[in-house]
Amino acid sequence: MPSVRTLRPFFLWAVVLFCLAILWEVIMGDSQSSTEPTGQVVNSLAPATESRLAQAVMRDAEGQPDTYSGFHLLQDGLSAFVARAALIQEASVSLDLQYYIYEDDTVGRILTSLLLQAADRGVRVRLLVDDLGTRVDNPWIAVLDQHPNISIRLFNPVAGRSGIGRAIEQALNFGRINHRMHNKLMVADGQLMITGGRNIGDGYFSHANVEFFDVDVLAIGAVLPEASRIFDEYWNYKVSVPVDLLPLTAADDQTLDQLRQEVTNFLANEAESEFTEALKNSDFAQALINDQVAFYWGPASLYADPPSKALKRDEIPVEEFPGYQLEKVIRSAKQRLSISSAYFIPGDVGSELFGELERRGVQVKILTNSLSSNDVAIVHGAYARYRMTLLRSGVDLWELRTVAGQEKRQHWFHGKSSATLHAKTFVIDEDRGFVGSINLDSRSIIQNTEIGLLMENGEINQQLNNLFEEWVAPDSAWHLVLNEQGKLRWQAQDANGALIEVDADPETSWWQRSLSWLLSWLPIEAQI
Repeated sequence: MPSVRTLRPFFLWAVVLFCLAILWEVIMGDSQSSTEPTGQVVNSLAPATESRLAQAVMRDAEGQPDTYSGFHLLQDGLSAFVARAALIQEASVSLDLQYYIYEDDTVGRILTSLLLQAADRGVRVRLLVDDLGTRVDNPWIAVLDQHPNISIRLFNPVAGRSGIGRAIEQALNFGRINHRMHNKLMVADGQLMITGGRNIGDGYFSHANVEFFDVDVLAIGAVLPEASRIFDEYWNYKVSVPVDLLPLTAADDQTLDQLRQEVTNFLANEAESEFTEALKNSDFAQALINDQVAFYWGPASLYADPPSKALKRDEIPVEEFPGYQLEKVIRSAKQRLSISSAYFIPGDVGSELFGELERRGVQVKILTNSLSSNDVAIVHGAYARYRMTLLRSGVDLWELRTVAGQEKRQHWFHGKSSATLHAKTFVIDEDRGFVGSINLDSRSIIQNTEIGLLMENGEINQQLNNLFEEWVAPDSAWHLVLNEQGKLRWQAQDANGALIEVDADPETSWWQRSLSWLLSWLPIEAQI
């Protein structure tokens, strides 16, 4: 997404395209959404039972109730990358991956290389990506799709693949294209799953100029059949289009054997990269197989929007939306509620809900991005309208600093990077925790499809709470307060532990603050 600095030259075009889209919607309604099914119906394979992974999962589940699931948090980027790679390397039957963003960068290519190797040893691979989040113009993609064990589909695609044609279609088909698949899900052998906030890309795994603070959960047990069912529902939905039906730019004459050689050369060139070294030195796969990865057990609920939200949102009962289900969980809090949300626009309803919880004695803490760490100025502008209301109601509010966790990141990888919050987590009382793709804004609740896992376990609850407290520490986040005159102030600490207090959005220019304020007046809160 564009940064505050890059929004300036495109602001006028964005307004023009938005107005054209609204006009077209008024004229045409949903006439553009009569898409027919385009791909063959294909469902999940039976879970593996004889593989090393399957046997390890069965041993972990011994003595647990059949209705329980096991959870293991993936808190840092390196662990999250290694876990995904380990599942791909150990899979023996099937791999199903569903992502909003799948980048053609170091992480993306390493994992794609491993997927090709898995397919070569007989594993069936299905990859479903969102067409706006992931521009599928990587030459590898069309060739990979030629593999008899690999299938790739795009969710809700735009017919135009590049240039002005794509932009025009996005405007004219705004009613359909505005609904994106924001889900993040990986299922290996029907026995293990990973879900959370991370897409596939260097930044999500601590290896980019901008690092995303995020968290995933590795889960086993009773929740797995539901994960496979949800993936199948999306895979077989009418707007999940096989890539061979779309006009890609890849060369038609490249063969799978040539791609295998290219993969070999790529991995050789990356032999000394941080990620390749991490894989070589990691014992995560062996730890999984040897029952050395700690899983914490309890009931779980996997919330996911129906894929039909992309076409028929108004026909779906509100009870089926994860946002509605999460609201019920939030309202049930009795002691504490700690939320991290990359994009946070509570609206009047959300502000009243958090104020109501405070009045009932629930301690409400919320962490979101500052203007300097947010990659979408218009989102920050919309959120900023609710800061005073939240603070006056007693809510504790923090905004992430761009310098958050710098020493830790330099320990993992070379060079410096700025931080941005990408996590979507909830800590409810002392027994429940939620990890998923759902931001607390209208785009997640109303427009996009989302997924997330609610876990009932005291240890997972405490781990998520510890992570939240680490993120809101004074060297990591700005604490927003009201001074004696009722004016908004930002407080933090410098490297020596001394108090820093500022009276405007920290680490930003006058132009950035002005642009965010101006954008906040656009009547499009339901779209962001």
